[in-house]
Amino acid sequence: MIIILYVGTLALLGILLYATYSNMQRYNDAVRSLRRYNYGMLELTELLSNLQDQETGARGYLLTNDTSFLAPYHLGRGDDEDRLRAADSLLVGPIWHAQLEVLRNKCDDVEEQLRALVSDTGAHAQMTETSIAGLRAHKVAMDELREVHGKIMNQLRMERESFLSTERNKLVDTPIMLILYSALAIAATALLFWRLSRALRNTERTKLELESNLALLDKEVQHRTSVQGMLQKVLDTSPNGIMAFRSVKDGSGAVVDFEFLAANRQASAITERNDLVGKRLLALMPEHFTADLFDAFVHVVGTGIPFRKDLHFNAHGVDLWFSTHAVRFEDGFMVTFADITDQKHAQEVNAEADRIELTGQITRTVAHEVRNPLTNIHLAVEQLHDEVQDRDELVLTFFQIIDRNLKRIGTLINEMLESSKKRELNLVPCKLEDIVNNAMKHVADRLALKGIEGEVGVASELPEALVDRELFNLAIANITINAVEAMEPGKGHLRLGVYRLGEEVLMEIADNGKGIPPENLGRLFEPFYSGRPGGLGLGLTTTRSILNSHRIKLEVRSSVGTGTTFTLRMPSEIFAPST
Repeated sequence: MIIILYVGTLALLGILLYATYSNMQRYNDAVRSLRRYNYGMLELTELLSNLQDQETGARGYLLTNDTSFLAPYHLGRGDDEDRLRAADSLLVGPIWHAQLEVLRNKCDDVEEQLRALVSDTGAHAQMTETSIAGLRAHKVAMDELREVHGKIMNQLRMERESFLSTERNKLVDTPIMLILYSALAIAATALLFWRLSRALRNTERTKLELESNLALLDKEVQHRTSVQGMLQKVLDTSPNGIMAFRSVKDGSGAVVDFEFLAANRQASAITERNDLVGKRLLALMPEHFTADLFDAFVHVVGTGIPFRKDLHFNAHGVDLWFSTHAVRFEDGFMVTFADITDQKHAQEVNAEADRIELTGQITRTVAHEVRNPLTNIHLAVEQLHDEVQDRDELVLTFFQIIDRNLKRIGTLINEMLESSKKRELNLVPCKLEDIVNNAMKHVADRLALKGIEGEVGVASELPEALVDRELFNLAIANITINAVEAMEPGKGHLRLGVYRLGEEVLMEIADNGKGIPPENLGRLFEPFYSGRPGGLGLGLTTTRSILNSHRIKLEVRSSVGTGTTFTLRMPSEIFAPST
């Protein structure tokens, strides 16, 4: 009995399964048939709409000669045949094929007339009789196409309604289907409950694993954060600036910029930015990085070859030298840079001191070699002068010329010896206000003679400088005299100023004279170079030597036609301790 029930149950289930399968097959066939009707109607509707859009665009172009109206025409030209083929594949049968072939011919006629109208309008600036005739012919063709299209659409609707009516009249064994669907629902629910229960167990197990992994990850993050903090502290103690970057690439993979990943305290101080991380290099500091330097960094990233170079940054009133070292770091690079301005300045001072020393040796040798023959010539001229004193007046005039030039040569020799003489500094505390006032008094006669204005500006509470008063006054006087000589009478303005800038004190001597050409600015302190006629070219050389011996940096800014400014940068080391 049990076996019979079991077999009967299986048979019943089989019958139910077969009935369900048959119903589903009929349903699927009906859906596919209905879908073919709907898609066929949709394709034909889109076909007519596309042709109407082309017609509207072409008519707009014919009326306005505006090519923007042709956009729908050009976009839709290739779609008509595709839609006809799609409709042909959906509507199976020789009757449909014949009707679609008629529709295709009408479409070809309409498109051919549209092409002719557009071509004719493009060849003429305005509508012609040919264009008007073409419009009429196109309207007739379009009306015929709409008629054929309407017939096909009406026949499709009628067949679809007939098909739907037939399907509605088919009876479906609803109780059996409900029982079957209920059984399937119960089975599906049981299966779903079983799967859900198993999924919950897996989820709980996964949750425990995730919590364990998250705890480990949190420990790892804390450890890495601690290590990163220690590394940042180590980097911040470095006297050099340190920056790390990642590459920013375009769609082709080429490096177009770099993004800051890290920067130590010294790097932030040098760049005067505390928000470097996350910023773009070229966007943040374009003036700091020339194209050559950027290309060098790109080369480091691409090849892994380190880059070393001493860079000179001179802009915005800042004149600094940096020693730069860049190495590849992951997909970017890391760069360290050290301020070597003092080192560079010391090298320049030493090199200039060597040049001055060599020039001094040559000058002393030449001066001594010239002085002795000059003394003999002077004595001989005096002897000749005594012998011919009462003779020709013209001869006496020549003796006066010789005597005057001998004295001039003697003066030049004395100046050469004075400029090359080694001096021991006698450092005493001096008020900078007294020094600039003395310099202005020293040239007061020259200013009055040339009608030049003089101005002195000294900041309050300046420290006293430990300098050799005589030599320092000489250096300032040389610069001041050169400034006066560079200005035009009645138009000049001489300004002497002293002010504090950070830990330094700056003294400026500025004029509005003719200025110094850039090509001559580098030779300004060379021995025997002079920018004015009759100058020996030792005044500024002596000045530079005196200032270097005091560890005072001399800078020059000049613009042709605007004037020149000499700036003396006095470091804190040269000021008296009591101040």
